[in-house]
Amino acid sequence: MKRLFLLVVLYLFFNTNEANAQAYFKEEFPKVWKRGAHYTIAVAEAMPENLYNYKAYSDGMSFKEQQLHIVTNISFLSQLISEENRTFYNKEDIDTLSKEEVIAILKIAFNYVGELLENIEPGKAFKKIKFNQEEISKENIFYLIRDHMTHHRGQSVVYLRKQGIDVPNYIGW
Repeated sequence: MKRLFLLVVLYLFFNTNEANAQAYFKEEFPKVWKRGAHYTIAVAEAMPENLYNYKAYSDGMSFKEQQLHIVTNISFLSQLISEENRTFYNKEDIDTLSKEEVIAILKIAFNYVGELLENIEPGKAFKKIKFNQEEISKENIFYLIRDHMTHHRGQSVVYLRKQGIDVPNYIGW
């Protein structure tokens, strides 16, 4: 009888923790995503259009390429969540895209991630999928999208600083 009671308690403990984790992710992550996306847009807006093709290093990406690389990564990783192939711009057009168009593309891609977060069914965020020879949850793909955005936004901040441009105040909590 004690063993059965212990099993019931353990079952309830683990199921309650998973439900709490799902509720926390669904409630909190979208807010974090919106702040990060808003700050990334502010960084993209800070660079003058005439410097969008600036490269901080000869073998690196241009500022414009940094922004669009964030979007390309969203296209790739969000497909693992939605199983929908979504492309936000034509890579062949990169040289002709204006600052305004790049920012519009960023906003569309960021809003798409927001929609995925809003519409993910309960429990689906914790579904395991195969990625890079590992099994990880869709929730972790959202974290990977955010981490990648943060990485390239940080590089973009370096580009601004190297040009003597004031960096927008950080938007955190």
